Amino acid sequence: MSPTIASLDTLVAGLAPEARRRFDRLFDVAVSVAEVLPPPAMENWICSAFKYLTRKDPAGPEGRKEILDTIRHQQVVHVLNRVTTQATLFNYVRAVRPIEAKAATDVEAEIEAARGRCSFCKPLELTPANSFGRIGQKKTCANVAVYDGYHGLVIFEHHSPLRFRHDEFAPAEIADLLATSRAWADKCHAESPDARFFFLMWNCLWKAGASIIHGHAQMTVGRKFHYGKVERLRRDALAYKKEHGADYFADLVAVHESLGLAVRWGGVTALAHLVPAKDREMILVAGRFDAPDLPAAIWRALKVFAAQDVKSYNLAVYMPPMGAPDPAWAGFPVLVHLVDRGDLAAKTADIGAMEMYASAVVSADPFALAEAMKK
Repeated sequence: MSPTIASLDTLVAGLAPEARRRFDRLFDVAVSVAEVLPPPAMENWICSAFKYLTRKDPAGPEGRKEILDTIRHQQVVHVLNRVTTQATLFNYVRAVRPIEAKAATDVEAEIEAARGRCSFCKPLELTPANSFGRIGQKKTCANVAVYDGYHGLVIFEHHSPLRFRHDEFAPAEIADLLATSRAWADKCHAESPDARFFFLMWNCLWKAGASIIHGHAQMTVGRKFHYGKVERLRRDALAYKKEHGADYFADLVAVHESLGLAVRWGGVTALAHLVPAKDREMILVAGRFDAPDLPAAIWRALKVFAAQDVKSYNLAVYMPPMGAPDPAWAGFPVLVHLVDRGDLAAKTADIGAMEMYASAVVSADPFALAEAMKK
């Protein structure tokens, strides 16, 4: 039987001693069973709404029993990263729960309706420039409502943000994005040497926070200190090294490898994250931003998303500051986070108070994602 997040405690128990010690330094796991007792009048609705919980006839006695037993006894796996305090609650039942608040939407039609009419289709006319101008004439612009003192965008040549789902999408397009964004950040740093903390993000469509359909990524460069979550990770990694005499990032990769949750794509290691922020989170670990295998690795990750029918996602890149090497950031790699943001037709947000203030709640299994990555 293939491993699943539900069998994580058993998998951990079977690790070799050193791998088990490493896992216990980084993670903790709690498994519980929630007893849910629906009244008889609710059973027909449950068997219809949760029919995907069985491969048998959901209207037949065996199928109904399997569905109702699964609902009555729901296993929840809670994984905690001891170092960063990131935590995720997993329950597969939530993946097939009915969502009543949905809007009929034809995503491709909406994308095509905006073609040629949006501001990013006419960047020189309808987008502002940064103080130092633009990169590649039409490739970048300033954000009209900024996050930070330096905030820009890379405008993609192709209008559709779903291009990653098509065969013609190529790694060269990712390489161009990375090169263009870095050239923009270098301009910021040259203009203001204290602007050293580069952050690259890509919000694909409205579920991921994009306000404009046309494909684009965003870039900021902060002053004095890095953005809070990046800085928090740096401090956590330093504390881990001081306490255990080990490199946090190397151990993070090793733990995922020992569980079968890591894939090598050239010089980049891709992780099916054990404590994902939301469904299908991958982390790509590279030695530097200009690593030759990084564009192809990001391309592969997006192709994994395409194969999983993901249409809306976030991508974010953590990296050390620009300029002269900073001893405080020694050993900090480049980390590319990618995460699925869910059904574009769902009116509900994919995060609520639980995710904002307590723990991530995820239905997609990292072990299933890892299998997709290996393919």
